[in-house]
Amino acid sequence: MLGAIRGAVGVSDDTRPAIRDATARLVRRVMERDRLAPADVECLWFTMTPDLTADVPPLVLREEGILDVPALCAADPVWEGAPQRTIRVMALARIGDDLPVDHVHPEGAGRDRPRR
Repeated sequence: MLGAIRGAVGVSDDTRPAIRDATARLVRRVMERDRLAPADVECLWFTMTPDLTADVPPLVLREEGILDVPALCAADPVWEGAPQRTIRVMALARIGDDLPVDHVHPEGAGRDRPRR
């Protein structure tokens, strides 16, 4: 069965190393916690807060050889109360019917966006 797994991670600052490290940690943690093999992942959708401009997650995946799947990235909208320095991912992956999805939100990234 195909399922969507969400995750987010805070990024220490707007530098290539910080974005690369956060992206790698986020994708690896999604893979580990939801017991996914690389062949289980169909594609990844990333968003980044507008204050992150030094690199983009799809390039990190390709250049670091983390996962070879289609991936794209977009900017989060700007809105009052929005989190800063955050990368979000939604992985479309094959998951077992009997296994619950474990969404991943380490290092300062909240599970949900603040409500108004």
